[in-house]
Amino acid sequence: MEIAIPTDNQHAIYHNNPYTAPKFAIYSIILGEAIITFSLKSIVENPLKRLKCDSFENDQLTCSCDEERANSLRHIYEHYALVDVISGCTYLLANNYCKNVARTMEKGGIIVYKIPPIIKKIDMAIKNFLIGASLANQVQQIHNES
Repeated sequence: MEIAIPTDNQHAIYHNNPYTAPKFAIYSIILGEAIITFSLKSIVENPLKRLKCDSFENDQLTCSCDEERANSLRHIYEHYALVDVISGCTYLLANNYCKNVARTMEKGGIIVYKIPPIIKKIDMAIKNFLIGASLANQVQQIHNES
């Protein structure tokens, strides 16, 4: 299974709207009988960063676009760039996301899993996901495979 996590330029979890994230870290998760391992597969750039010249408005960062913008066909289609860049992933782990992110991920077959805002490290976000998603109910150990 592969998951995507929005990150900033320093590879820390990006807690604003994934639509505005600079990058996405793609992790592979391997489920064994008694152990789960996860490892970084790749880091991909958000194509919207270039399109928007790395300049998103505050309402886009905080998922508070007005109804007119949220329902704009162009704005909706911009969200599909995320589906393309993280295609192949089963989950997107995100703290704060708008209804357009949720809708486009669903249409792309990607489940958005909400992570708590207090989680700052990627390995903790993945472990939280594994435990919260009930994938690790029979597992004795979870390791970061470097």
